[in-house]
Amino acid sequence: MAGPPKTRGMIKYVWDNFIKSFKVGKRQQVGDVMGSDPYGNTYYELPAQPQLGKRRPTRWYNTVDTDKKDIIARDTWAGFDAELPSQWESWLRHRRADPPTEKEVMQSLALAEMKKMNAAKLEEARHAEMVAAGLDPSPPGLQDHEKTPYPKYADFEVMPGEKEFQEKDKWEKFKNPYSKQPGSGN
Repeated sequence: MAGPPKTRGMIKYVWDNFIKSFKVGKRQQVGDVMGSDPYGNTYYELPAQPQLGKRRPTRWYNTVDTDKKDIIARDTWAGFDAELPSQWESWLRHRRADPPTEKEVMQSLALAEMKKMNAAKLEEARHAEMVAAGLDPSPPGLQDHEKTPYPKYADFEVMPGEKEFQEKDKWEKFKNPYSKQPGSGN
């Protein structure tokens, strides 16, 4: 006899892999330090382990303030208030395979700082030009397409509990037909 039918082997193979997918505890818990940035964030990675169902590496970072693990794409608000260089963010989101070098990050931050300084100089020059021409240097007001499309009505509150217009007693002229009115003879 050749043994059990081959379909049993396939079912057992699927069942075993299904059970292995729950054995996440076998996976390495402490990641390898991949680098740090000038803001003090430290970046970690757990390599991919296809045999445990992890096809992509898990990447995260610890912030200086909280020293708490933040995983991008798992927690939507992870690191929302943290300063992250764009190269490290690209690496965290798997847009680049290799972590950025310190030189690359510093060059990018220096370029960004230079752009901010140039923009401030241009803004000062524009301001001086407009003042010399006798124009108002303040930013322009809202244009029609930027204004709120919702109308304001006197009957409705703009903010809950606050009325923009003066309140009127809406029951002032109401007369209840079933109440006894003085002087009506009822």
